[in-house]
Amino acid sequence: SDLDDEYLILDCPGQIELYTHIPLMRNIIDRMKLWGYENKMAAVFLLDATFVADTSKFISGSLLSLSCMISLELPHVNVLSKCDLLTPEEVDDILDNGSAAQMWDREQDRTSLLIRPDFGKEEEEEVTEEQRQMEQRRRNRQRLTDSISQLLDDYSMISYIPLNIREEDSIDNVLA
Repeated sequence: SDLDDEYLILDCPGQIELYTHIPLMRNIIDRMKLWGYENKMAAVFLLDATFVADTSKFISGSLLSLSCMISLELPHVNVLSKCDLLTPEEVDDILDNGSAAQMWDREQDRTSLLIRPDFGKEEEEEVTEEQRQMEQRRRNRQRLTDSISQLLDDYSMISYIPLNIREEDSIDNVLA
């Protein structure tokens, strides 16, 4: 029928608080269910590919998507948008190595040259209490990020469909 090709799109760009802080979108969804759209709705979460090329932003974006999934309680699709702004290799890197834990491990390998694992252990080295506290906070953040990354991977709740507006197959894949 003609209705199968019709879509109603509610676009809330950059307004993540509409999903997480106030029940506005939840109220709209509940109202639409009352109107008979219960089995005809899906949530689409767009995440900018240029944004998630950075590991910490990939993890953050995945957590935001997960928060929306929980809040909206709808079938959910995560779309990695603006893939046309990256090289195919960069997109493949995000998708193929889209494991949050793997990405975080690689990030830690890159920054390990900046951070000394033997901090404060040399006999001549004087370390202030403030430096010790800062190092402890850094290690706690790293452990937390390790745990969050592993949790995202263990339950495989977040995956992304790449969208490159210059490739028809990419658009068809997202629509499917």
